Amino acid sequence: MKDILHFSHANGFPAGSYSTLLSYLSDDFEIGMIDRLGHHKDYPVTDNWSFLVKQLIDYFECTYTQPVYAVGHSLGGILSMMVATQRPDLVKGLIMLDAPLLTAFEARSLTLVKRLGWMDKVTPSGRTLGRKEEWGSVEQASNYFRGKRLFSAFDERCLNDYVNNGTQDHVDGGRRLHFNVEAEISIYRTIPSNLHCTKRLSMPSAVIAAKYSDVFKRRHGFKMSRQLGMDVSWLEGTHMLPLEKPEATAKLIKQYILSWQAL
Repeated sequence: MKDILHFSHANGFPAGSYSTLLSYLSDDFEIGMIDRLGHHKDYPVTDNWSFLVKQLIDYFECTYTQPVYAVGHSLGGILSMMVATQRPDLVKGLIMLDAPLLTAFEARSLTLVKRLGWMDKVTPSGRTLGRKEEWGSVEQASNYFRGKRLFSAFDERCLNDYVNNGTQDHVDGGRRLHFNVEAEISIYRTIPSNLHCTKRLSMPSAVIAAKYSDVFKRRHGFKMSRQLGMDVSWLEGTHMLPLEKPEATAKLIKQYILSWQAL
């Protein structure tokens, strides 16, 4: 029986957006995922993402009969780490993709920013307000995203994955974003500011970071290595690394898990 790899997506990017990445892993692992975190009425988006963690924990408990390898990008990486710390019995290995553990100074600053109501100024939530949500066709949506800086380095297959899975047919024709914009904004506004004291992890763990990320910095890699006991690797790319370099990212994920299986 194959080991289970549960993949958790980044904010705004439904799990299907990672189809190309996961295709490189599906021969070796049983792949599991939740299509859109933060969209279930029983698991609302609240400060520090407590219900989103519960959504993952409940899904693991109800879906899997064995501990899983939890892999997540950005939002998904942080949530996977939170599950690993709260319920280590559910996770046999953890891999975070460009998902930082904030330093104590960053966490205190973020707490203050929340209190002052400035999250839209310091997180992508401000840029998400008023974003375009509808297009006349798949082709129009594809051309629109291809012209955006965030998507500029995407592997062409991953861009197609996002257009096909990140948008959906609209009742009036055309295409509409599949990830609710209000949920995306709420997730950005409630980024956890209470994780900086997280203890050393009890299972094998690693973080794969992007060399040119505007989210994950060298200080985060140092903190996660020293405090959590994580192995840290760096690949060429930006914060959207898994969708820019899907094959290289998948190769490193597989290498980590195979090395842990050999222990």
